[in-house]
Amino acid sequence: MLKVLLREKHWQNYATFCAQYDKAAQRVDPGLTGRYPSRAQLHRWVNGEVRSLPYADHCRVLEEMFPGWTAEQMFQPANGQHPAAPGIGAFAATALMSAIPSTGLRPFIEQAFTAEHVAIDFAGFSGETLHGVIQEPLDRIRAGDLKPASVTVRMLLPDTTKPMVLPCRVEDLADDPDFRARSHRLTSRHAYAILESVHELARKGIIEQGRAQIRAHQLPPVFKMYILNGQEAFFGLYPIAKHNIPISGGTRDMYDLMGKDAMVFRYSQASGETADAQFIEQAQAWFDSIWDTISYEYPA
Repeated sequence: MLKVLLREKHWQNYATFCAQYDKAAQRVDPGLTGRYPSRAQLHRWVNGEVRSLPYADHCRVLEEMFPGWTAEQMFQPANGQHPAAPGIGAFAATALMSAIPSTGLRPFIEQAFTAEHVAIDFAGFSGETLHGVIQEPLDRIRAGDLKPASVTVRMLLPDTTKPMVLPCRVEDLADDPDFRARSHRLTSRHAYAILESVHELARKGIIEQGRAQIRAHQLPPVFKMYILNGQEAFFGLYPIAKHNIPISGGTRDMYDLMGKDAMVFRYSQASGETADAQFIEQAQAWFDSIWDTISYEYPA
């Protein structure tokens, strides 16, 4: 797939590739400039002669060169279904990106931050994965690499101070206050870190307006959903796994929600598909309805 993307950009010449690599590396980490692959190494990359992904720094730069594509997708075989139409570009391609790991959202989040007004709505369990993928673009705003006028982040999270159906104890499927307290600490650490980062950018005048809010609800957290600028939606179901969790000086078997293991399905307005547009519209309507009706201020 990398060969296809390079050909689309007319970057297949080695010198041209190296120049574009350095431009992207400068945005990611100036220390990575000049560390492009050798001619032989690039040949192996584009001809599928690799057994594993390149080093992480190479992956970071390649994902910067091709927003919307993960390194894993770039090193998959091109299957002839690459649908990037003239004028749309690689970011609009969906055939190889219909389902991705939650941790693969970073390039999509970063692309969302190139808009003048950034709006991210998230519904899920703890916000841990969101914190992981949103921190880098927020840091790039602070560094001046990205310059949106406003950033708005809304998070809908379950109220872990009240009894929950999930997570639960294995032996009797009952709510566990100690486990909820542990989850509440985890949620507070990640969700409030996002709030503070956004608000700090506004306080320092780096962006004109920064709004970040958390609201709680009492629905079971069985799925996660991201809506980016009203143009992209990602939806995935939480797998449930048995974990032996250290709590209160001992351990307990819990049925826990595996957020980082969740695959998310992508829906994009750029695809031109009616089903994608309808899903995004309904996802936004659902989010707004919960936000405006049964949600309340997240308990600190």
